[in-house]
Amino acid sequence: MLTWFLNPWMLLGGLAIASPILIHLLNKRRFKIVEWAAMDFLFEADKKNRRRVRMENFILLALRCLALLLLALLLARPFLPSGVSQLLQKSQRFERVLLIDDSLSQRVLNGALPAMQVTRKAVRDLVTDLANSDDTEEYLTVMMTSHPDQPVLSNEPLNSSTVGTIVQTIDDLECSDQVADYRASMAQLRQYVSGSSEGLNRVAYVFSDLRSRDWATNESSDMESAPNRLLNETAELAAGCFLMDTGSPLDGNLAVTAIRPDGNLVAGKVMRFSVDIANSGTRIVQNIRLLMQVDENQPVYEILPSIAPGETETVAFRHVFAGREQERFGVDQEKEASLPFVSHRVRVEIDRPSLDEQSLAADQMIEDSAAIFAARVMDGIPVLMVDGDPSASAERSETHYLRSVGVAGTGLDIEVATVSEFETASLSRYSVIFLCNVDEASLERTGSLETWVREGGALVLMPGNRVRAERFNQSFYNDGNGLSPLKLRSMAGDPTMNRWVNFEVDPQVHPALRVIVDSDASSLGRVDVFSWWTSELNEDLANKTVSVPLRLTDKDHSPAMVDRSWGSGEVIVFTIPGDGDWSMWPSSPTFAPVVIDLVDYLVGQSANDAAIRPGESIRYPVDVSVYDERVGLRDPDNERIEAIARPIDDTEASRQGVMYQVSFDGVRKRGFHSLELRPKGSSGGTVEPVLFATNLDARESDLTRMSPASIEGDFFSDKVNRVSLTQLGQQSVAGTNTEIWMPLLMLVFAVLMLEQFLGWFWGRGR
Repeated sequence: MLTWFLNPWMLLGGLAIASPILIHLLNKRRFKIVEWAAMDFLFEADKKNRRRVRMENFILLALRCLALLLLALLLARPFLPSGVSQLLQKSQRFERVLLIDDSLSQRVLNGALPAMQVTRKAVRDLVTDLANSDDTEEYLTVMMTSHPDQPVLSNEPLNSSTVGTIVQTIDDLECSDQVADYRASMAQLRQYVSGSSEGLNRVAYVFSDLRSRDWATNESSDMESAPNRLLNETAELAAGCFLMDTGSPLDGNLAVTAIRPDGNLVAGKVMRFSVDIANSGTRIVQNIRLLMQVDENQPVYEILPSIAPGETETVAFRHVFAGREQERFGVDQEKEASLPFVSHRVRVEIDRPSLDEQSLAADQMIEDSAAIFAARVMDGIPVLMVDGDPSASAERSETHYLRSVGVAGTGLDIEVATVSEFETASLSRYSVIFLCNVDEASLERTGSLETWVREGGALVLMPGNRVRAERFNQSFYNDGNGLSPLKLRSMAGDPTMNRWVNFEVDPQVHPALRVIVDSDASSLGRVDVFSWWTSELNEDLANKTVSVPLRLTDKDHSPAMVDRSWGSGEVIVFTIPGDGDWSMWPSSPTFAPVVIDLVDYLVGQSANDAAIRPGESIRYPVDVSVYDERVGLRDPDNERIEAIARPIDDTEASRQGVMYQVSFDGVRKRGFHSLELRPKGSSGGTVEPVLFATNLDARESDLTRMSPASIEGDFFSDKVNRVSLTQLGQQSVAGTNTEIWMPLLMLVFAVLMLEQFLGWFWGRGR
């Protein structure tokens, strides 16, 4: 019988019933009997009522003892086992809590039908059987692994009148593009089952295809939140817990996991796209034909000869994007409002019709056999070169050698301006600005240049022989608070070019130097430098936001190239100019590739990422001086929503006045999403689109199932009943034990009230 109490040791409190008896006995002992004659008459009268009074006192004593005994029982928390409670009440109340895996792996065939379709049928049959039962009172809650905190059905009554609507809801369940997060899902299921039930028996059902990636645990992860442990804890709390296997033994799969361009996307330049193909199956697959299509153009194909199990191979495609004409200085407002790029849709897919039967069997999930990429292609990388020492002779110009790299096929779109023209130029039109032999700018221009870099621009400083160190330091170093991470001191070297030093490359090769170093590691070391600026590096920035990828071989190992991060942008400072007066570098074959790679690196640093995963958010900066604050977004189904661009940071926005950001949270669908920016003052429906590409999470492509050996032992406890979908309707649940604390509490209250009333009533008559 002790097993009928949750806290049986609290029954010791029943010994407290001795307290009223002891109080009664002690009260009797404190009186001393003294006989005297006058009491004889009173004794005769008392003999008539003594028996009645004793009976009344006994009843009061019994009620007080009973109250203490009931309080002890209440603290011991007695309950009725499920078998007894079924005899005492007409029906039990059950809530069936279903957690369904709705990831894309549920589209893999389980027999002749997709796993999700088989799951829906099994749930329909279960719901229909429960709704027609007269023995129990049923409720239904349905959660999905893609968003377990938002139940599809929540504690819905399940009976003949509601079953039609519930079945329709279940028929509407579809696979989500989001990854299945079993840790979060199992945690939500456990929390729900452990909640207040008020006599409701909760039964948990988990529908899973038992993929290894979902249930995997490792030593580095938090074992407390391991999915199997959370499910085992749920089974301890629930009246019953069932794990339904919805998967099939077919787990081979091919997937296009990534598309990435090699370098910046520029029109008129041969662009190379690297495409990753993964084989998560157990057999080698041969002769995989891959198709790449850009917009509505004719697809091109490449052949992957073979891919081994568990391996990822890369296939290269090449494409040349067409450019668009664009005016330069003196553009009108409508042209100035244009985005610096054009969005193109790139799609790469496995040509499944070309696969043989064996290869098709190795690719069980169709949805990840294709991937997309939003290519934001510039007509050219807009580069402004400010010439601080212009010359009528082209060869004597400070920017002569730099301009020579802007030939067809490099992707550079170069403009040259004088210092005075730079003061009024629109900085937002450029990705990279070179200040060649420029030592000062107006205070207003310096401030706007700092803001432009902070917002993602890239600045290159190349001081020459016209630069005055004091003015340069005042404008660009500004006591360590300016754009330049170093202070110029004086010129060193041999202007007669009889002595020289060379470049010394840092072992941590800078991205702008990697191509030239990889092709010829000693080439930069053979460049002769005859004169240079000595400088002092801001030590407060060293090893934090500043690196020195290139030094000179003089006795001080003077910096030749310094890279400094500034907000979202980048500043590069050379201590030699871009002309040929101080070194042989501009005439060296290494100069052009280094400058081109430097621009690629700088633009890459400020490029916006157009790739997102389902469930992530789309965020994009909006210049509200050019575009409306209200921004639209069209999803892959062409449904449109709107959001308002907000200041990125209140303090920063108040200073800049224009930089805002628009956010669209929780993008769920895979495919192309088109952000629609509307230029201010535009007529009609003129919008400028910015594409985002939403691809599946690569984890969804791994269909490897758990092996029987991996779930042996205590991976799933004995209380987790593992059954197939066909056995679902055959499972029965007896229900949980029913606590009876409420009737006990009411009985204690009634006994105490009765004792008080009888004590008052009988005492009044005495």
